[in-house]
Amino acid sequence: MRIFIVRHASKEFGDYYNDKLKHQDSPLSDEGVEKAKRLVDYFKYEKVDKIIASEYLRAFQTAKYVAENEGLEIIRDKRLNEIDNGIIESLSDEEIIEKYPDFWNDFFTYAKDVRFPEGETGEEVKKRQDELLEELKKDNKNVLLVSHEGYIRLLMCNLLQLPVYKRHLFKVEMCGIMEFEFDKKLNSWRVIRFNQSLDI
Repeated sequence: MRIFIVRHASKEFGDYYNDKLKHQDSPLSDEGVEKAKRLVDYFKYEKVDKIIASEYLRAFQTAKYVAENEGLEIIRDKRLNEIDNGIIESLSDEEIIEKYPDFWNDFFTYAKDVRFPEGETGEEVKKRQDELLEELKKDNKNVLLVSHEGYIRLLMCNLLQLPVYKRHLFKVEMCGIMEFEFDKKLNSWRVIRFNQSLDI
């Protein structure tokens, strides 16, 4: 069993507010579409049995071309959604500093988990990751997941048993590919590759 998780490709900028998600839900840019199509070549050599994407449009669109090529449907799962950054998504850095100075200072100490104003904590994302990972272990299939940078950073902390507030140590490129598996002998997850680029 291998699990692949890919960050979505580059998105359009503009007002794409989604009432259901309570967040901007931008589609892929033209450049993003072209990069997502290149995932087809990568996964010609890495067989997947199932594809799961977050509820965001850009994640679904990133998975689309591999799904079409493999003849698979895309399952949408909110447990792959980006960490909910609450109401600060629509604010500038200056506005966040003015309205939520304690949050700003605490977040950038990189020393403890914090809650985004009206949003989630890193530990809450980790909890939904754990639930999904347990299901994937039982399913025992090769799976492609499509998610977001913050989520994947937190997943690295989760798999490597690092505190969630250390997620800033990881950088994930657009369409960067992560691969991992569960080692039954060690009873732990093993990271095989991280941030594999399509630009090689």
